[in-house]
Amino acid sequence: MNNPDLTLVGTGDFSLIQGASTAPASEIEYDDPLSIFGNVKEVTVLNEQEVKEHFGSYRGIRILDRSTTTQVRKGYRIKLDEVDKRAIIALFYAAQGANTVSDPVYETFTPFGQPQSLRGFARLRLWDTTSEVNPRFLHKDFACVVRFEGDLTLGDDFTDYELKVDVLSPVGTVYLRKDA
Repeated sequence: MNNPDLTLVGTGDFSLIQGASTAPASEIEYDDPLSIFGNVKEVTVLNEQEVKEHFGSYRGIRILDRSTTTQVRKGYRIKLDEVDKRAIIALFYAAQGANTVSDPVYETFTPFGQPQSLRGFARLRLWDTTSEVNPRFLHKDFACVVRFEGDLTLGDDFTDYELKVDVLSPVGTVYLRKDA
């Protein structure tokens, strides 16, 4: 029987501390405005593996008799919808410039001013409708490489873009909130 209490329905956020070579000492570093990517609309957990298969010959017929996984790649495809300074830097691999002196004031960015893959330590949090404070799912303190995937889509009533996150070693820890 279906248990709706175990369904992840809600929102989340993704944080990347770019350039970090070790996991942060506290959660506060993940909450820095230059680390957090804002509202996660959709998350796909990627599970890519390389499998070696062996076929044996039985009475003249070759039959698969065993397979072994030799490589595993974990990651996420994250769809987001908030476009702020952090998103612009990631989407355009931009270096931040000076603010304009016009009215209104604009922040300026130089596209392709930094590497086209972002490397560091990250945290992914997903909430459900049960608790607004404690996430239902949490993966934190994992090294990763993040790349912008696809297009920035601007619609009448929506905006979205995707990040592909390749989880590296150390892989961090995954937490699942235990509800009564």
